Amino acid sequence: MLKKKIIALGAVALAASLLAAPSAQAGAKPANKANVGDECLREGVKAAGRGVNGTDLTCAKVATGSFAGTLRWWYPDMKPYGSVEWVSSSNIGGGYGTTAIAIGDAMKKEGLLKDYTVTYRSNAPLGLGYFYDQKDRKDLLLITGFAMPGGLATNGSKLSITTAKAVAGVMREAEAFVVPTSSKYKTINDLLTDIKANPKGVAIGGGNYGGVDHVTVATLAETVGVKATDLNYIPYSGGGSLVPDVIGGRVAVGISGTSEFSSYVAAGKMRVLAVTSPKPLKVIKGKTLVQQGVDLTFGNWRGILAPADLSAADYLNTVKVIDALHSTPSWKSTLVAKSWIDEYRSGDAFSKWIKVEDTAILNVLTAFKLIK
Repeated sequence: MLKKKIIALGAVALAASLLAAPSAQAGAKPANKANVGDECLREGVKAAGRGVNGTDLTCAKVATGSFAGTLRWWYPDMKPYGSVEWVSSSNIGGGYGTTAIAIGDAMKKEGLLKDYTVTYRSNAPLGLGYFYDQKDRKDLLLITGFAMPGGLATNGSKLSITTAKAVAGVMREAEAFVVPTSSKYKTINDLLTDIKANPKGVAIGGGNYGGVDHVTVATLAETVGVKATDLNYIPYSGGGSLVPDVIGGRVAVGISGTSEFSSYVAAGKMRVLAVTSPKPLKVIKGKTLVQQGVDLTFGNWRGILAPADLSAADYLNTVKVIDALHSTPSWKSTLVAKSWIDEYRSGDAFSKWIKVEDTAILNVLTAFKLIK
């Protein structure tokens, strides 16, 4: 049963700390301890089974990106992408699109991709449906996350994220509760007082029904004895459409990933009531729920899916590309800049994890009576 404290439904808690980029001072790693991107000493030496899915790494001189000209444990047979079409199951400004852009930009900086586009669809069934309708597409990737299983189930869709080939889970992002600066609410407890007194009287805007924003609000409401089904929750197709309604006061409070609100908070257009991270974040100013006496931490994971009909060779190459990206300074600086948690798993490990996670999310939604 759900309790007041939920620490990320995935296998890894939200409390993981961000890693700094590797540097020359870190020292070369021997083959039996090698990870992709680590420094190495002797070109051509292999690190058997140290790569993703038990593949070999090779000490090689990297040709492009931040590691160019240095010896690194690498995938010499890896083929960078020419172009990628990312599929986002939320409109412009939403978390899926933001993640696609961040990954695409980092890949370009590291020479792992020449260019990319983002195709936006307004919800999980439309996004995943478009993705599955495409055939024989080596250049197609979709951003998935916590919100997608719920978005599919609450819309009555029979589609599942587990049909696709799971490439990698790349990060987790804390949530933020925000209000316009003119709002009467100064703290999260001010908001909870009104929700407890009149749940239907407080309009709460967030992502799709049954998604991570909705589950976070439902979990928070439970701390004051309010059922998820009693809330006045208004789903939006992404941060791009939610933001103006928060600023304009058309909803009392908005909830979404911190990166979707950070620039508006910095500009003085929004105030943060609380963030769901264990500790305060640099990217957005605001106290945590824990600091305000609410024993709850939460985060939204996001990852990458490839088409189900992608060949085994092309799938493994994609996994290697993302694995290499994860080791680079460009990706690590992206994590730091956005205060994203470096929660990473890839290939077979992510494939197994996502099946367990999909079931866990649906069980939570059933417990909250958001789906039957």
